Amino acid sequence: MNTQHALRAEADQASYDEALATSVKKLDINPVLPTRKKAAAKRNTSLLLRQWHQRLGIFAFIFMGWLGFSGILLNQSVSMGLDAIRVGSSTLMSLYGLHTTIPESGYFSAGHWLVTTTENTVLDDIALERHIPSPLGFVDINNNGEELLVVATNDKLTLLSPAGALIEELSGYMLPVGHIRGIGSLEQDGKSLLALQGEGVYVSTDGLSWQEVENHEAISWSSLAQLDENAKADVAPYAHPTVALEQVLIDLHSGRLFGSFGSTLINFVGAAAVLLSISGIWMTWRTNRMRNARQKK
Repeated sequence: MNTQHALRAEADQASYDEALATSVKKLDINPVLPTRKKAAAKRNTSLLLRQWHQRLGIFAFIFMGWLGFSGILLNQSVSMGLDAIRVGSSTLMSLYGLHTTIPESGYFSAGHWLVTTTENTVLDDIALERHIPSPLGFVDINNNGEELLVVATNDKLTLLSPAGALIEELSGYMLPVGHIRGIGSLEQDGKSLLALQGEGVYVSTDGLSWQEVENHEAISWSSLAQLDENAKADVAPYAHPTVALEQVLIDLHSGRLFGSFGSTLINFVGAAAVLLSISGIWMTWRTNRMRNARQKK
């Protein structure tokens, strides 16, 4: 009888020990695994964020540096004279879609010729200091050995020396007409007269005093004529398009120089700068939070 009670007690003790061991295992395993997984997930997120923060920093560093440098140049462009410097690189002009175009026609008068390109006015293979866009005519007036070259636009007369030096510009009340329609020359009584056509026809020996004429059939009006190959060769060096250096900096700063690709790239740089700011703030906040938690322990 005692033996049976002893065996039963041993069996109950074994069952109790087994149940106790099982509960201990559950207590040891179940609470630990989620904590480790959660900590590992946080570490992976932090590591991934730091990696992307570094990559975005390298990507943005080059472009942000250029944007800052070009911004400084643009702010000082006038004082540095960048607005007056012209750039004529063929590669750069191709990005703007500009190409060299040599004029096919020009104005001729008494052995002189005048041709206008996009940016220059060329007189006898010399570019004038001041560009005269869209001329209506060009004549040579020679009286008593004094030669005067006259270029007309729709509202102004430009008087030049044979060497192309600017003598005077006449406009407004200094002219007998409000709108110039044509310019020509007239040989009369051994004199060379400048003829001007507007509301009426007027002639002058010096461009200052004018006299209206009724019969103007003898006037030789200036008109465009075809350029020969020699003249085209002389004009070619002045026919290359150029762009102000200030404008190039503006287009580089905004990315527009490279079309939609450049603008999109600059947009990405801006987005990268925003993400860098956000990720930097987040990492700083997390680092401070972890430091404070360690100090409390």
